[in-house]
Amino acid sequence: METDNRGINLMQISRSTNFHGVEYPTHLGSALYLKTCGIQRCIPGYSYLHSQKEGYHLHVVLSGRGVLKTRNRVHDVHEGQIFLLRENEEIYYEADTQDPWQYVWIAFAGEYAHRYMHYAGFTDDIYVQECHVPPMEFYTLVKEILEHPHLNISSELHRMSLALQYLSLAIESREFGQDGTRQREDLSPDDYVAYAARYIQANYANIRISDVASYIGVNRTYLTTLFKKKMLMSPQEFLMHVRMDRSRSLLRHTDIPVSAVAKEVGYEDQLAFSKIFKKKFGVSPAQYRKKAREESAGTDRIKR
Repeated sequence: METDNRGINLMQISRSTNFHGVEYPTHLGSALYLKTCGIQRCIPGYSYLHSQKEGYHLHVVLSGRGVLKTRNRVHDVHEGQIFLLRENEEIYYEADTQDPWQYVWIAFAGEYAHRYMHYAGFTDDIYVQECHVPPMEFYTLVKEILEHPHLNISSELHRMSLALQYLSLAIESREFGQDGTRQREDLSPDDYVAYAARYIQANYANIRISDVASYIGVNRTYLTTLFKKKMLMSPQEFLMHVRMDRSRSLLRHTDIPVSAVAKEVGYEDQLAFSKIFKKKFGVSPAQYRKKAREESAGTDRIKR
């Protein structure tokens, strides 16, 4: 069976090539929507002049090569690269006469289209990038889009979900360099801190800070730097604060044993929990509970 050096089944592709979806109607709003998509195995020297007034066309080259002529330069494009045709730009591209390219593409538009292409690394002067994720993953998504052409809301939602995965892969490709290391996205430090804080608040009982860093896609040192700058405390201190705040609520409003409270907030060792609690609040968990009950009883008597 014929395959290229990435294991792509070229016979499988050849049975599905040169198929373009018609433009899809959309009922999902204007933030971002799929216009159409396609799979193309070009004949030698095939050329096209792109002058679309609306939408972006994002191509992934599966094999072969060609040229892309933009407003200020000529790009030699080959397999394993991604190239972008922008809206409101006249761009010419042509397949090589000896080794014509084959590619998949989607066309999309909307308020967020430019922003997502910026996240994928296609700034105003960038039209071509290396693809650092398996190109066949893009093909699989486009093929599935084309298999759901029906004019109903469920099919439209399915197509859109696949288009978003396509864009996600393009952004992921930009995040990973050739050595496989992950680069940070163009998000603000506040975004990372807020995201990490929400994750800690939702999972405080069974996580470590390394888990938090891994979840949001940064290393622990960088996360610690961001927290200290924004929150004036380390992620570990923030985690302890969340745990202590939750334990205080459990002691005040429930009757579960202190040992169970400790486990509920992430401490298997009740003694270690009690030491941390006393250091933060000045009293032991049992003393805190007793004092809280006395205060509550006094308040009830005053109300009566």
